Formats: sequence, structure tokens, C-alpha cells
Amino acid sequence: MVAGTALLLPVPVSALDGDGLSWAFVVSSAIMLSMGGFAVRSGREHPERLLVREGACFLVGTWILLTVTAALPYVFTGTLSLADAWAEGVSGITTTGLTLLGKDAPRSLVFWRSLTQWLGGACIILLLLTVVPQVSEWFGMSLVMPRGQRAGQLLSSMRRTSRRVMGVYVGATAAAAAVFSVLGLSAFDAVNLSMVTLATGGCYTPASGDDGIFFSFALMAVMLFSAGNFFFYAEVARRGLVSDDAGAEEMRGMLRIVAVAGFIVSLHLWLSGTYGGFESLWKGFFAVTAFLSTTGMNPLQVVHWPDFDRFVLLLLIFTGGCIASSAGGLKILRLSVLANASIEELRRTLHSRMVLRVSALGRVVPLAMVGQLLSFFALYIAVFFAASMALSLGGLAPLSAMGLSAACLTSAGPAALLAGDVGVYAAMGEGWRLFCCGLMLLGRLEVFSFLFVIQTLVSRWEGRW
Repeated sequence: MVAGTALLLPVPVSALDGDGLSWAFVVSSAIMLSMGGFAVRSGREHPERLLVREGACFLVGTWILLTVTAALPYVFTGTLSLADAWAEGVSGITTTGLTLLGKDAPRSLVFWRSLTQWLGGACIILLLLTVVPQVSEWFGMSLVMPRGQRAGQLLSSMRRTSRRVMGVYVGATAAAAAVFSVLGLSAFDAVNLSMVTLATGGCYTPASGDDGIFFSFALMAVMLFSAGNFFFYAEVARRGLVSDDAGAEEMRGMLRIVAVAGFIVSLHLWLSGTYGGFESLWKGFFAVTAFLSTTGMNPLQVVHWPDFDRFVLLLLIFTGGCIASSAGGLKILRLSVLANASIEELRRTLHSRMVLRVSALGRVVPLAMVGQLLSFFALYIAVFFAASMALSLGGLAPLSAMGLSAACLTSAGPAALLAGDVGVYAAMGEGWRLFCCGLMLLGRLEVFSFLFVIQTLVSRWEGRW
């Protein structure tokens, strides 16, 4: 229902430009609203709870349905082929930011592409706070919840929590658009850029304004905000900032990573003679912020950077932002838990009778959660290398295959340029682009949810056999 309503928003843009595409959005909206109405009527008698299998199927089904919704206007207008339209829809909804639309595309379609990324970012945050915990048992989400509040209590107040979080998301988008307008962007560019940046999409380049230092600082601030914990933002809006809040500690950890990585990259850019002193600081910190948040804004500037700096940026996209953000990657909190668990394991090797005690954000992490995170990390890395090998079969050089695999899996599409192959995605065949779409969905579904559905289907088939 939300997707069907959103399809009507590009209609005024199309009418003002006179591009004759309004009918495509209206027809697409009618289709989705009809499906939504049917689903609402059919689900009225369903109990207000989700089994694990139902939750996994809901996650996978939701993403597939949203990507089909995003593809409809491209198909009806004949702008892209059926496969490329779905690839554009997947890239938008998963906030990956890989696009096949040309620079001369109608503004209504450009606005729709930005809107799909914004809706995808909102959906990611909502599902992380509601459905994902029932499927993958939080994967560390409970560590950033208020002390004493259990997961079940949050799920029981799903509607209230969702409204607060979405209020922050919408308010931040409006505030970012206002700031960009003040800095010289047109209203159209400001709205599009704010939606794409809040969703960590990163594929929109404004036609108006300039990329001066004040604009870069504003963009960095929005990217850092989008990589933060939106559940923490909602709690701050409700009861104010508490210094010992777990979400605040997670945010401080993210800022420390930006500071250290930004200093390292800036220093190397200066020592290598790539830029002068001030410009190295400016562009180094901007790139670190863009890639840690998996936004990847303005990636062309890093194509010719030294290999060391591009490698640091590649590590940052795997790191990702905070755990309840629209950013992709493994997420900072999870990596922190794994690092602490490794240190504790080393200490136990020296002291065999020591009781293993892993902590993060001032809280003790249950050993069961540590095991879950280890499994998640192993699966994530295994999928990355398997996808890289598969893409190399398509004729890509090893580094290009790894860059594209990382870009799709971490939802940081512009990271595909880190290997220096600028047109790698657009030059691929439709079949390989569909493979990349599977990677994008797999990364956004946190790997486990998708594999759980596959395992369920296989087990059912084996039972019937």
C-alpha cells in the first residue's frame, strides 16, 4: 500500500516537465494498491505474531515485491528492458546505488529512482527493528536497546517504535533537503540528494550548486547521520540524551573509526603527493565517511588514488555503520564483539581455567550470540569469495570481480569503482547483472534470512521425496 501510494509522487514532476510518463506511474500505482488491498483483506484473521519460518518468508517476499514495484515504471515507459528494469529496481530498493539510467533520463524517472532508495532505506530500518529479530535472533541488536528492555517488549510495541523511528527518518530527510537548498542546490536536486544520502544510496549527482567545502561538510554530516543508529535517535527524541546509553557508545565508536581512518588516508594522500595538505584532509575524510556509511558518494575521485588508500576504503565498506542504520556491511558493533571474543580466546589459551567473558558497549554478550555472530561473519565472507569467483567466470579481472562483489553484498554500489573499472556494471550482460541483483538481496537480507528460506524449501522437498 505504501509502495502504491509512493508511485503517485513522481506524477507532478512528470506533469510539470510534460514528458508524457504520468500514465505509467498511475497504472503502476493502481496495480500495487489493488494487490495491497487484497493482501490486507486476506490477512485480517491472521494472529498478530510471526513464526520463524513465516518471518523469513515475509522478509524475502517483501524485498522481491518491492523490487518488482520499483521496476514497473521503467518497464511501462520502455526506458529499460525487463531484466534491466528489475536490476534498477533491486539496486534502488537495496540502496546499492548501481544505476543503468543515463544522464538524459526524464526527471520523473530520476525522482522515482531516488524515491525507491529512500523507501528501501526506511524498509531496512523498520525490518531490522521488527521482523529480522524473529528470524535471525537479533544478531547483536539487543545490545543497543535500553537496559532492561527485552526484544519481546520492543516487538509488542512495534507500531509505536516504528512511528518514532520513521518520524526521525522523515524529519532528517526534510532537514537535509533544506540545508542543501540553502547551499545553492535547486529544489529538485536538494530533495533527490537528501533522499539518496539518508538511504546511503549514493548514486545521485546534483546538476546545480557546487562541491565546495561547505557543501562537502554538510554532505559528510548527513552521511554520518545516516550511518548512525536510528533506534538511538528515536530514543534521544523521546527521552533526551543519556551519556551511558549503549547507542551513544556505538556512535562514539563510529566517530573514532572515522577519525582514525580519515587521518591515515589523508596523511598518505599528502605523503604520496596526490593532494596538498588541506585538500588531502578534506577529500580523505570525505571519502572515509562516504565509504564507511556505504554511501560511496563521488566515487570517481578515488579511482586514481594510491592502492593503499583504496584498500582502506574497501575495508570500510565491509565495516559499515551502526547496527540499526540503513548502511550495509557487517556493522561496527558486530565486528567489535568478534574482536573482543578473539582477544578473550587468546587470553584463555594462556589461562586454560579462565571463564570466557565477552563484553561490548559495557554489557556482557551471551556466548550464544557470539556463536551467531561468528556464523554470520563466516557465511558473509564465504558468500563474498564465492561471488567473486563466479563473477570472474564472466570475464572480469580478479580485482574487478572482488570490487563488484563487495559493492553488491555491502550495498555500496560505487565501491565497484575501487578496482578502477568504471563501467564494469553497465558493460556486463543481463544474466550477470541478475546475478549481482541476487547478491544485493542477499546482503540486505543479512544472508541468514535468505538461506533459512532456501533450507526450509529444501527440507520440505526432501520430506516429500
